[in-house]
Amino acid sequence: MGTIRDRGIIKWQAALMLPEHKALNKKKDKDDYFLNKKPILDEYQIEEFENNIHYAMEYHLRLSFTLHNEGSPYDLYGYCVYIHPVTNELRIQKKDSSYEYIQFDEIISVMVED
Repeated sequence: MGTIRDRGIIKWQAALMLPEHKALNKKKDKDDYFLNKKPILDEYQIEEFENNIHYAMEYHLRLSFTLHNEGSPYDLYGYCVYIHPVTNELRIQKKDSSYEYIQFDEIISVMVED
């Protein structure tokens, strides 16, 4: 009597892989490789961010934020005019008097400018 040959995980893989699928998988892997992970902040860094923001709000000083947005950091400059206490959302007034809303969780660094 013969034994059953089990192909393992191969039997669950797709039988057909189109060239478009291969190209899409390569592109996805390449894009993921270049994305930066958000750094893990400890409680002292977060407390320092909060202190800088409150100090700048009190003396109406300009702030420089570095934010994490979908894998790539970007800089934002402006004045923090309001902090929503429930959602931890900051309202930043930019140089052109427009407002941008950011989440506190997106912040990587905060610097007070003179």
